[in-house]
Amino acid sequence: MDAIKRGVIFLAAAFVLGLLVAFVLPRERPREAQDETLLIGVGDDVTGLLMEQILQRYQEDGHEGLSQAGSDDMDSYLFMDCCSNAGQWSLLTQDIDLGFYCSHISMAIVNQNEGFSIYSPVIMNGEVLGYWTEPSEIKTMAIPMKREHLAQLVREQYPGVERLEEVSPTSILYAFGDRQVDGAVMDIARAFQMPEYHYTRVCDQDYVSFCLVVRDEIVGTPQFQTFVQYYNETAEALNDRDTLQELYGMDDAFWESINLKFLYLPEP
Repeated sequence: MDAIKRGVIFLAAAFVLGLLVAFVLPRERPREAQDETLLIGVGDDVTGLLMEQILQRYQEDGHEGLSQAGSDDMDSYLFMDCCSNAGQWSLLTQDIDLGFYCSHISMAIVNQNEGFSIYSPVIMNGEVLGYWTEPSEIKTMAIPMKREHLAQLVREQYPGVERLEEVSPTSILYAFGDRQVDGAVMDIARAFQMPEYHYTRVCDQDYVSFCLVVRDEIVGTPQFQTFVQYYNETAEALNDRDTLQELYGMDDAFWESINLKFLYLPEP
């Protein structure tokens, strides 16, 4: 009997807690249906740096983002990591209209869900290889979690690697900095945070790091046309090495050893 009573009390408490969660605790407000501002999802990586420059150019022309007094055509939405559940759900639930995703997740989104397309690849060679001695001597290598395309590149380019360790993009700095691994493939934005180490390109051939995934219905809108315009202007500026070095530092040897490319978007 005592066990039954305890079970009833537990169920009652769970019911009350559920009501509190549903009706009392504050929740994030859903995006308003009439909100015409184009929200672009970015990660805590090179896509975030790219979007930062796009919005700066946009605001210098007299427009304001949602974080300021008035909203206009576009603003950014940080989902930290495109491979996270939050990164993908933000697009599927229309919290954002489009987003920058790694090539592996981009394919997964459009193959598993209707109404979404890969509009274009946007960044090539967006990762670098950090190493301690020589790349050819690496036995253990860290790569960002769920980046299957990077794992394949590493296996082909570095047959001497005995173990690949998947690490969260934010933890990869610590794994490499603490010498838990011999080398690490990381987003180029991570390298900007640790300029004192050795870096080189991940592989000799070009590869796609990020794509732009869109909800199909937004492609013909004026807001999307505005985004494409400012994106292409920014891509042209960032493809100049002197501009990159002025913005993000790093020595000449770093920029000579990597091959970062910002691709242009076709006009809708």
